[in-house]
Amino acid sequence: MNRLTHLTLGLATCLFIAGCGDNMVRPKGRVVKGGAPFQPGEGENLRIILAPTEPPQGTSYDSYAAVYDRADGTFRVVGKDGKGLPPGKYQVGLELIKHKEDLYRGAFAGRNSPFTCEVTSGSSEIVVDLDNAGG
Repeated sequence: MNRLTHLTLGLATCLFIAGCGDNMVRPKGRVVKGGAPFQPGEGENLRIILAPTEPPQGTSYDSYAAVYDRADGTFRVVGKDGKGLPPGKYQVGLELIKHKEDLYRGAFAGRNSPFTCEVTSGSSEIVVDLDNAGG
């Protein structure tokens, strides 16, 4: 093999290893109320944001929006680049938006949220039960 072929193979191997070393997770979950999937009312949208309970030292605060399926009350977190989010403990913030206002009035947003979860590569489904928060 010529030198260019070796260089190309070496570069491809490095990129493959770097990609495989990425331990990002794409968690899924559901929001329930009264034991049934939560479905926002007419003109309402549920916004779900996961934020680390303790961000890694030396990094900026980061959060991850979830895609909510109002038909069945499920959500998935794909991350900013589609690769997911790092494993760790997260606060699950909820905002029920209607006419650009949070109907929960911030009770479940950011650090006010009583909902937490731990995301690992072997995580099971995240369940956010609105009945357990007095909401």
